[in-house]
Amino acid sequence: MLLGPAVNSNISDPRRAVWNATEHFLVGDAPALADELTDALLSVSAHVARFRRRLPNKGALAEEMRAVDTAFGESVALARRLSLAVREHSEPGGYANASSVARELAKHLAPAMQEVGTFAFACPPLPALVAMPPSELRRTLATLIRRVLEGLGERRGELSLHVTEVRDGGGVRTAIAIAVAHPALPPAIAAEAAEQVRSNVNAAGGSVEPCARPAGGSAVVLTLLAAC
Repeated sequence: MLLGPAVNSNISDPRRAVWNATEHFLVGDAPALADELTDALLSVSAHVARFRRRLPNKGALAEEMRAVDTAFGESVALARRLSLAVREHSEPGGYANASSVARELAKHLAPAMQEVGTFAFACPPLPALVAMPPSELRRTLATLIRRVLEGLGERRGELSLHVTEVRDGGGVRTAIAIAVAHPALPPAIAAEAAEQVRSNVNAAGGSVEPCARPAGGSAVVLTLLAAC
């Protein structure tokens, strides 16, 4: 799973609108929501476990904390089963329309970016099917946006989301490239963002790489195999 807890304390108030935009982007995706629930429970469970280790091994409070820890463990297991069940019933195919998913994300990001900079979006007019399930693509894009947002800190500028076709020498579309870029994005943060989603992207037969922008700053370029 890619996403961390739903609320990140490292995000400043003006940028929280952008963070919340990714939350709204995921609302319509049941598998993503199930995964977010699991991640949130895991985070709380880890905090409870650390707190319990500081308590004496015996006593009424220790017993209560053990019960709480056990309850959270059972909740995590239940959330994982829920995630699997949702996928079995809602995701029969392994292809996503990258253009449609990116447009939906852009719809949420554009108004949210007004407080912290500007937003640019471009994608092909026709469907761009990629060999990745829709929920995986949603989580991957949301994770990239969130990591870039965290890395920017208080820096301002234009966040861009571009979807382009990759064609071979014969003009056949072989892949779809999705780039998230910002003129103030440090290369190290771009590399971290790429690494955060690499395993899921590679599992779908794609690749993800950080790169420098000619005009300054950095980008993270996600390349997925075209379904047709």
